Amino acid sequence: MLMITSLTIENFRGIMELKLNNLGQVNVIAGKNNAGKSSVLEGLSLLLGAFGGIQSFRSLLQEILMWRGWYGPQAVEDLFHIGAEFVRIEAVQNGIPWILTLKKEVKGINALPTFHIVLREVDEKSPKLDTGFQMHNLVDSSVLSSFLLSSKFDPNLNFEFVTPFTLRKFGYVESLYSYAYEKKVVKDSLRILREAYPEVEGFSPLFKANKWILHVETEYGVYPYYLMGEGFKNAMIIAFLSSLLRGGYLLIDSAEAFHHPKSLRVIAKTLLKGAKENNVQVFLTTHSLELMDLLLSEGLKKNIDGRVIYMRREDGDVKASIETFEESRELRETLGVDLRG
Repeated sequence: MLMITSLTIENFRGIMELKLNNLGQVNVIAGKNNAGKSSVLEGLSLLLGAFGGIQSFRSLLQEILMWRGWYGPQAVEDLFHIGAEFVRIEAVQNGIPWILTLKKEVKGINALPTFHIVLREVDEKSPKLDTGFQMHNLVDSSVLSSFLLSSKFDPNLNFEFVTPFTLRKFGYVESLYSYAYEKKVVKDSLRILREAYPEVEGFSPLFKANKWILHVETEYGVYPYYLMGEGFKNAMIIAFLSSLLRGGYLLIDSAEAFHHPKSLRVIAKTLLKGAKENNVQVFLTTHSLELMDLLLSEGLKKNIDGRVIYMRREDGDVKASIETFEESRELRETLGVDLRG
């Protein structure tokens, strides 16, 4: 398994410098709002996306800009910490440090700002990726509609960054189902889903309005996926991804979003089962002490190499404390006061 054991982020969004060492297979990131939790996932996803080349990186970056809320070119500028001209993200993957650098460059008085991306292994002279594109047209008025009308899961990247925006991308779940069907993991995913949603009987892609639309078969009828509740959509996507990303990475922002208590238990078991059986490294953010407790208790039972990462702001800087699942009791109590106080 290509596990990421440490992550360093410099000058990215509200993070001036943050180092996360001794990461585990399942990493639960918690803390108050505006503590930098989502920024950690975004930074890591950009580094992983750069391995897929410039088109994959650009698509991922556009999606990050949109799900946060696109508000013009300033949204691109705000990827950089105040006053910074570069972003540096370093991850150690199986002992090998990889560095992603993003720079703002302006050549000439009337030139438009360029976004320059370099991904390299520390000791290698030739970078794996070294390119750029103009920042002003990174997201234009047509991009949002194109993402919503045509989006696909890319198994070649072997990682996925799931946000609430993911649930609404048209075509994404159809491609996800297609790969799950090809890999013969649909039945496994369905079995997991039925623990929380026993009324679900199966899935059928049906051709409607010149498009293939995934329908969910239930004991009450057959419904388009897009009419299902948000909790079901979230659980379904995670169930498929936990089986498909063998030896890969699953990043989830607000993992507890839209779930009722029974569904939370299913999500926790699904993530841990997928991590252990399919060598998936998981990074997730949460505000839910219930989900955290489920992950801790089930993770200890399954002997999962897990971490709790407590993020906070002190005097304007982002700080983090990291403990293993076994040693996280005191940190869990601190989080309980922080999140509920």
